Amino acid sequence: MKTWLSIFICVVLISPFVSAADDIAFGTLKAVKIYDFSTDKSIRFIFNDDSTHTNDDCSLVAKITYSKHDKEFIDRMLSVALAAQMSGKKVRITSEDGTCEADFIALQETRF
Repeated sequence: MKTWLSIFICVVLISPFVSAADDIAFGTLKAVKIYDFSTDKSIRFIFNDDSTHTNDDCSLVAKITYSKHDKEFIDRMLSVALAAQMSGKKVRITSEDGTCEADFIALQETRF
């Protein structure tokens, strides 16, 4: 019992300092757009209207800004997104800081 109490106290004390990622959306993608304008160098993943767990501020669009991520990360994100779009599978995209900037992508049929 004492061990469980200690664990509970640690979790309660630490939890305010741990930030959880926030969903941008979960669903299928209707478009992947790659921008290379002088004022906008980014990739945007546009979700279908029936997507769930959406961040209303993002309007079903997750964004990767080139200057915020390294090339390897961008390549991995783009590969997963394109595979999902071409196969019609669902993806979950989240943001570490609650914005529309994508920091995580998962190819998954259910949200967990």
